[in-house]
Amino acid sequence: MMPRGHDRIADAPDTGVTSATLLGRAHRLSGQVAVADAGGRAAVGLARGWMPKPYAYVDPNEDVVACSVADHGHLLIVADGHNGHRASHVAVAEVMDTFADAVPEHFDQDTVLDVSEAVERRIAAANAADGPRSRTTMVVALRTATQLWWFAAGDSALTIVSARRTGPLPAATRWFFGDGLDRGALARSLASGRIAVPDGAWVVLATDGYTDYLPDHLTVSSATAVAVAGVDEPADAAHALLDQARRGGAGDNVGVAVSAAW
Repeated sequence: MMPRGHDRIADAPDTGVTSATLLGRAHRLSGQVAVADAGGRAAVGLARGWMPKPYAYVDPNEDVVACSVADHGHLLIVADGHNGHRASHVAVAEVMDTFADAVPEHFDQDTVLDVSEAVERRIAAANAADGPRSRTTMVVALRTATQLWWFAAGDSALTIVSARRTGPLPAATRWFFGDGLDRGALARSLASGRIAVPDGAWVVLATDGYTDYLPDHLTVSSATAVAVAGVDEPADAAHALLDQARRGGAGDNVGVAVSAAW
């Protein structure tokens, strides 16, 4: 488990992996912005939001963002908890624990299903305690120099931006992690895929606090492209994405994870 109430930014010299995790439960103040650069051309950003939430909620900030970086690739995660932060926090903890010793070289179907089943079990165990039953969106993406693999559930977004291709990738489902799907149902209904990564591409993951509050009527693809245009450092890109949500009047938690070419 991640330390309760605290972000985690750590180097693992024995494995060559650097990781960063920003927890919504540690960022509860309106307008509070946190960005963590994991090194190796990846960063994460998190904000509670700048306007009051327009809906009933359990916890002030239910999002989590995380990334792990190795020489060969980046593991990126965003999660948006519903009915409390419990599900998003334990879901991301499960993925980060699974790959704590090494960023994988690729995702295969068995790995995706094994991790997804473990996430479902961990959420179910957390929900067995007192308190509301929580669920979560989550996008998990693995980016190498030439390939991008991902799997996801819920309504968070995955976008790729490059001179050759800019647009969203299919990462949405009508169900969330925590709905209790078994392995067969996960195999049939997870959003997942693999594509070649163009040279110089940015990969951006975002919760709906970003996608629902874009300024100037921008689409997600165009807004993401604007945010990273002319930017070199991933932390600067994360700040730019969060600032777009601010200017759009974000009344929801905003989580982003970004990977730049290296």
